[in-house]
Amino acid sequence: MNRARRILLPEVLAFVWLMHVAQPVWAWIYPEHRDIALLAVETLDPERKVIFERLWNDARTGSEQRLCPAGGDASQGLAPVCIDWAAFSGIAGDHSCSSRNMLDIALKSDWILKVATVAAQLKIDLAQIETSVPAGEREKSTNLIVDLQRQLEAEAVRARRINALRTSDNQLQSADPEYATRAGASNAHFLLPRPRTDVSPAEYARITLSPGSEISAIGVYTWYHFSALQKATRLANEQLAPEQRQALGRAMLADEAFALHFLEDIFAAGHVAGSWGDASARKGTHDYYNEAGLEVFLWKGSNQSMVLMGDAHMRPQDAERAAVAVRTSLEQVLDHAAGRERTVNLAHTPGAPAAPDTFDVCKNHSLVRREEGQRVTPESFELAYEVLRPTPVPGLGPGLGALPRFRAELGPFVGVAGSMDLRNISGGFAESQDENGWMGGVDLS
Repeated sequence: MNRARRILLPEVLAFVWLMHVAQPVWAWIYPEHRDIALLAVETLDPERKVIFERLWNDARTGSEQRLCPAGGDASQGLAPVCIDWAAFSGIAGDHSCSSRNMLDIALKSDWILKVATVAAQLKIDLAQIETSVPAGEREKSTNLIVDLQRQLEAEAVRARRINALRTSDNQLQSADPEYATRAGASNAHFLLPRPRTDVSPAEYARITLSPGSEISAIGVYTWYHFSALQKATRLANEQLAPEQRQALGRAMLADEAFALHFLEDIFAAGHVAGSWGDASARKGTHDYYNEAGLEVFLWKGSNQSMVLMGDAHMRPQDAERAAVAVRTSLEQVLDHAAGRERTVNLAHTPGAPAAPDTFDVCKNHSLVRREEGQRVTPESFELAYEVLRPTPVPGLGPGLGALPRFRAELGPFVGVAGSMDLRNISGGFAESQDENGWMGGVDLS
């Protein structure tokens, strides 16, 4: 009996620790990432759509059973039998740590289709919850009973949403055992906070894009986007054998899809609020603003603000805003691959590797310097600025003017509960049992 107790306590504590720690802190969830990328592909102009479809068709060579015929497959149901290019952005970051890792998982793993199935079901579950949200739930009336009823209905909807997400998280963890551990690996999915209110776009670029900068969504996006662009310049300028062209094009599309995951993250409210604070504050703040929304301004200097939502709360307008940036980024890659002239073109980069990039966003906590022959000139960064100008300005770091922070239950947890009771006993079951008495008890657990 004592041995059983010694075994049980560590197991229970480990389980409680896992339940509090293993709660992924992503931006958009898998089906939302895929929907944004799918919308970007669907809204390409006809000429670029032809280029994209040709490149995707080449990339599928040798993997036709795993990769879908269409790069953006809008007809997928609840049990996808293949992975399209749009799904790469959902696999990136959340289910992989680099472009090469993502492509290997998409092509070779025996669990990625299970992840796609869980994501497809979650999309359906959230859509059904969305339609049940009471109209005007946040509007106040003069009737206390009506207000209370609306509040109860809203809380019931919120509970259904949380249950759907937790069910999905458990299923994803079962399919992908590393799913939860990637969540706290780094701040790659967040925007770095601004140190001051007067930080210019150029200064913020230096803060986020210089070698040695703390890893962030903008830093990772730019790194992988330029990896894709460099490969695209090789497709446009080199005579390659068909097998080489197919491999290079596949690596280019993988790099760009991996980049786009982090570009999409920038449009999630909880990731604009800033990444500072301990793990509990980051998660609590992330969760609060994703649900409540956040008013933001854009780097391009618009005097109009907008409200962003976050993961599992994406509205059509949120998807459209993110898809515009994603489409602009993808257009740059397609134009370079086709050798089309743009206002700014990246120079031919013969040193770009033919394989997907290996920069690990789970292990690296800062940006590194690219190898000789793969470094980007300052003039070429205008390509990244074109994509990033319509993105949200992040919140301030610690100090005056910082957005309110919220905390979440996160980390090891031990609960203590106690109780006392007092009972009166009057008589018994037999006639001779006619005495009265008291029984007391103390319980500590």
